[in-house]
Amino acid sequence: MVKPQTNVHQLGGALNDVLGDLFAAEGSAVFGFLLARCGSRDLAQDLVAETFMHAGDRVRAGRGSEVTPAWLRTVARRRLIDEWRRQARGRDRFERLRLQRSEPVPAPDADDAVDRALASLSTRQRAVLTLRYLDDYSVTEVAEALDLSYKAAESLLARAKRSFADAYEREDPDEGRETTNA
Repeated sequence: MVKPQTNVHQLGGALNDVLGDLFAAEGSAVFGFLLARCGSRDLAQDLVAETFMHAGDRVRAGRGSEVTPAWLRTVARRRLIDEWRRQARGRDRFERLRLQRSEPVPAPDADDAVDRALASLSTRQRAVLTLRYLDDYSVTEVAEALDLSYKAAESLLARAKRSFADAYEREDPDEGRETTNA
């Protein structure tokens, strides 16, 4: 006896409908969520694609009920943190290359003072500032998200704020701030 086979094209069509509906309902919200945190439309679009690819994997595995707006934002946030880590590794490689070369290598340019200041921070510092000020987490929630004690999270947050303020102040005065020379 031959078992009836599932028509893969029919399954694919239904899956595409489910994912299309999910994207239509939540895509712009996830994009806005990411754009507010990373400041780059291109990066936010890439991370939205990665997030919804992961959602598609869940739906294909029969776990579509787990895919909620909160789940999508959590996946998006984690993808962004992963991207920041990749960028940090890239900056480390860039710095090693710069030190090995005899002629100077120009540093990567950011769009504005805030982006450059954030880019100068460590991954953990960017993560703690993002969770606290963009995601509006309490210090307790930040500690849980980063697997830190409350006191360690407070300390990291204070250091991150100081580092951000110092980096921001080092930026060019052409960014809309006035400087005075005494």
